[in-house]
Amino acid sequence: MEVTVKVPGTCGELVQGLIDRVNFHISCPIDVYSSVTIRLNRSLSEIRIDPKFVKTRLAIEKTLEHFNANLGLEVSIDSKLIAAKGMASSTADIVAGIIATIIITDNRVDLKLVRRIALGIEPTDASFLKGISAFDHLQGKKLVYLGSIKAIPLLIFDVGGKVDTIDFNSRQDLSELKLAKQEEVKRAYELIKEGIRKNNLDLLARGATISSLANQKILTKPYLDQLIKLSNRDRDILGVNIAHSGTLIGVLLRSDFSKRRVLAKIKDNFPKLHYLMETKIINGGYKVVRKE
Repeated sequence: MEVTVKVPGTCGELVQGLIDRVNFHISCPIDVYSSVTIRLNRSLSEIRIDPKFVKTRLAIEKTLEHFNANLGLEVSIDSKLIAAKGMASSTADIVAGIIATIIITDNRVDLKLVRRIALGIEPTDASFLKGISAFDHLQGKKLVYLGSIKAIPLLIFDVGGKVDTIDFNSRQDLSELKLAKQEEVKRAYELIKEGIRKNNLDLLARGATISSLANQKILTKPYLDQLIKLSNRDRDILGVNIAHSGTLIGVLLRSDFSKRRVLAKIKDNFPKLHYLMETKIINGGYKVVRKE
């Protein structure tokens, strides 16, 4: 028996911060995935997996332990996501591993269990949840389904460096800095919620841009302020979003037709800003792509 599960990565978040002192983010899932394949091998009594995927191994072990299952498993991971940038690469690997393990042990996928196991390993993105959700990525206290969106063309840029999710969330000054931007985060949240409800991408992008600027005092993104000024002058650019605990900046576009022109314009104005990829913001959710 073999199972493959795909989970989308992200271009950071649409919003991240505090509301009523509860941590949350609104995920920004993209059309780029991590796939975890688990094959049941009855001649094994262990989990065979590339040693670099320590967190995924732990997730699989915790899932087997929950179901009191002792199985020999061969695990392979094919990820198109870049680690330590804000693409939720660990979340995608961990969650895909948990869900594939649940299926291969012949159990029903319970997303409450998936969230609990994943959060026990590290802060977890909402990209595996259906549609667009607001989610407490640290303790799972809050989960609000906001709705679904139509795909939004996205250009992703990288300001450089790496950010470790666990280290970032362990910063001593983080709580105070989050409290300082709470009102901006609330405004951004309401705009995105209304934008999704009304299918108004301008409102959604405005909220994402507000949250991006509000995060500058926590993790400064070079070129962000200038990029927002440029986007305000270009009708084809809806706005920007960022990886609040990563190195990415996303530029949200009104349509696919303007991609080349906008990309050329940004490269011309910001030659040192590294262009990473073109993709789309999509609705979240995992996919079981093969079961034999």
